[in-house]
Amino acid sequence: MSKTKRILLIHPLQNILSKVDVYPSGALILMGTMLNNMGHDVKIVHMSSDRISISELKDIIVDFRPDIAGITMNTFQTKSSKQASKIIKEIDKNILVVVGGPHPSSLRSRLFDYFPFVDIVVYGEGEHTFLEIVEGKSLREIKGLCYDNKINEQRPRSKDLDYIPMPNLDLAGFNENKFPGPEPVGAHPSMYIMASRGCPYQCTFCNKSIWGNTTIFRKPDSIIKEIEWLHGKYGIKEIFFQDDTFNLNREWAKTIFYNIIDRKLNKDIIYKVLFRANEYLVDKELLSLAKEAGVWLIFYGVESGNQEMLNRMKKNITIKEIRRAFELTHKIGIKTIGSFIIGMPGEDETSIRDTFNLWREIKPYEVGFSPAIPFPDTEFEKIVIGKKHLFVTDYDEYSPDKFVARTDKLTRNDLEHYRSKIAIETLINKMVTTPYFKTIIIDFFKNPKVISQGLRYLFRLFKNAL
Repeated sequence: MSKTKRILLIHPLQNILSKVDVYPSGALILMGTMLNNMGHDVKIVHMSSDRISISELKDIIVDFRPDIAGITMNTFQTKSSKQASKIIKEIDKNILVVVGGPHPSSLRSRLFDYFPFVDIVVYGEGEHTFLEIVEGKSLREIKGLCYDNKINEQRPRSKDLDYIPMPNLDLAGFNENKFPGPEPVGAHPSMYIMASRGCPYQCTFCNKSIWGNTTIFRKPDSIIKEIEWLHGKYGIKEIFFQDDTFNLNREWAKTIFYNIIDRKLNKDIIYKVLFRANEYLVDKELLSLAKEAGVWLIFYGVESGNQEMLNRMKKNITIKEIRRAFELTHKIGIKTIGSFIIGMPGEDETSIRDTFNLWREIKPYEVGFSPAIPFPDTEFEKIVIGKKHLFVTDYDEYSPDKFVARTDKLTRNDLEHYRSKIAIETLINKMVTTPYFKTIIIDFFKNPKVISQGLRYLFRLFKNAL
């Protein structure tokens, strides 16, 4: 083994400020746990949840004096990542700065054009690549990285995921206030599990720069052990399976549900999952089993209520299948989240109206309407660049709530107009249908002092709607 090293792992701020990270970074927890188990001195910083500013990060670097700094980065974290890498090199140019994640994996060596203070770009499935860097292996012999504007051979995907250790959440200072989980949360504390990696579908908007089109499934036994570990060690009461498509392999999913039931892990723990709504993947048998296993909410990526738009996105699904999935799920007694995207190529007033009408029809428990974001190296990005529809070219200005591209028929102002209308109607819908809101109104007449509570609730609803 190489000598013990000090490793600083950083989860940067978003390009728009958020109060907390809903969950700790899975990549940093995995690498931090593996490195810690090997005897290295590891420190993980989540800048949002730790409430660490760039100047405070400087103090941490000066105090910890890392040998290597690893920064995980998506496209919404470019600005903070640049600042962090610059500060690291200003403090000590000998600290090796390594970046990885979806954004570096998409740009590879092109990232150096925007990040002059980065030494190494890790692309693709990165944990083994990073471990070899820490071990001091010659860079030219390590697959899956770029350095000095050179691109090494791509690292093959792992054929199995048995090496994944039980996560050491202590490295991130885990607690439910620091990492509250994504709304809606059915029970606190909440944590997530990645039970598989990869997705075979070809949606034009999806960044697949890390895991590609092949899906690798963890063994059900290891997943059950992780559930028991999270519940026993950290008191986790809700687990979110964040696989791209948990029901892709039905027999595998059923085995996990059966094991949860057999081990009575549905007594004190509830679950959320991501499903595809295709008819061949969703049926009464699977949903009933999920319900028995403690699944209380299923996330469906609907994206649009217009069939032509779904076809353009290469979503490989029909409106009929979407309606059926929501109807079946609700009949079984499981709540749903419906996720929609506004502003994909081909979007017009009619398709937006169809999307809005489908939302009203399928009646999800929660809904999200997101601006279409052309992430780097996606088919979507190639389309908008080819049409000259991309009006924001600086990734530092990308954010989850901002339109950066127009469509053939809708300008940026048009898209913002429809988004505002959607935000208002979804807000009104929440106000009318949410039991908590009704309780606030009743309590107000009993005790007018609770008006401040009601106003805070309305502000949170409106903020989430936007």
